[in-house]
Amino acid sequence: MSNDEKIEVAEQRIIELKTLINHWKTSNIASRRSTSDLVDAILSDRQGSQAA
Repeated sequence: MSNDEKIEVAEQRIIELKTLINHWKTSNIASRRSTSDLVDAILSDRQGSQAA
């Protein structure tokens, strides 16, 4: 993986983490773990679609 690709992946992960943090701050869900699992599943599905 080239440096440009690593940077792109890291920037995408930062966006994903910021989205998750903002969701936690505004969410009434008691379990942050369940929220994390949900977001991980959504991101995995999205990444799988992009790879195909």
